[in-house]
Amino acid sequence: MGVNKSQEEVMPVLNPESSQDTMLKGSAWMTAGSIFSRILGAIYIIPWMAWMGSDYPAANALFAKGYNIYSLFLIVSTAGIPGAISKQISHYNALDQYSTGNKLFKHGLKIMTFMGVIFGAIMFFGAPLLAVMFTDGDPRSIPVIKSLAVAVLIIPILSILRGYLQGYSDMAPSAISQFIEQIARVIYMLIATYMIMVMSKGSYINAVVQSTFAAFIGAAVAIVILILAIIKRLPRLRSLSRNGKPAADVNENNFTREIFQQALPFIILDAGITFFNLYDQSTFNQFMRLFVNASGAQLDNYYSLFGFQANKLIMIIVSLSTAMAVTAVPILSGLYSKGNKEKIENQISNTLELFFFIMIPASLGMYAVAQP
Repeated sequence: MGVNKSQEEVMPVLNPESSQDTMLKGSAWMTAGSIFSRILGAIYIIPWMAWMGSDYPAANALFAKGYNIYSLFLIVSTAGIPGAISKQISHYNALDQYSTGNKLFKHGLKIMTFMGVIFGAIMFFGAPLLAVMFTDGDPRSIPVIKSLAVAVLIIPILSILRGYLQGYSDMAPSAISQFIEQIARVIYMLIATYMIMVMSKGSYINAVVQSTFAAFIGAAVAIVILILAIIKRLPRLRSLSRNGKPAADVNENNFTREIFQQALPFIILDAGITFFNLYDQSTFNQFMRLFVNASGAQLDNYYSLFGFQANKLIMIIVSLSTAMAVTAVPILSGLYSKGNKEKIENQISNTLELFFFIMIPASLGMYAVAQP
């Protein structure tokens, strides 16, 4: 009886009704967290732009170029592992193998820590080369890339903590940490920019460096939030491990292979948009010079409009679909482990219905209000 009670507290029994309820509840949490974070990310630009003054176009372009490189390193350093961990933990939980899922998480945490250190170091020390490859050799981007490399050190840890809780279909901590992460990031960014640009009349490059370093501040705060959430849930999680099946005898090499096999689809999905953005960024100035006679400052202005401004608003809509996907994957994984095709079909149908119900009106609404 102890097992059933604990299961109900941490992860719903996966029948058609409860899985649909879990999907709706999880999507609501993740959607709320994503939307609030994206809206905050779009609103902060108003005071940031005002304090940058006439340097705003150059600062915005520099910020965008640094973040596109940062996005690539995030994909490489996390390698789709948080999504894979979420999927596999849900799989083991459905089989009552909670201890095996915990072993997988601990091993994944080691991998993510290692990858964060390696790719953070590559990004930091390789900043001059990355500037040549992706920013048309712009020397201003080097300190920006280095400031973002610090965040790459800890973002993989943040991601796998979220993946662990999502494997239990517990979306609230992820959503809350995402929102608080954004609040901490924006507060640090705005305070630093105000002090540099308004109080000290300093360089916009220094302001951008501090603005991008804010990614580390936000991630560190989010990690603390998630650790506290896990500590709060430890009694229930330990109860599941004690009363579930013993941990499977799986060595670390098999765990590593299993993690990366499951991560491959997530890598492919995540990498597409980032590679397109980097290609645009790398070739934008060259192509523009073929058609217009523009100075470097004008090209910065054009790129900030092309590659960053509209994207902030578009990503508010994209975050809706991302939230639904993050919620659906562990649920589907658990159902698949049970081998019930009918329940899987019902869940996929429910997910698609929710997707179209939300995304079509949201996309049309964005189109309708897109005029200046």
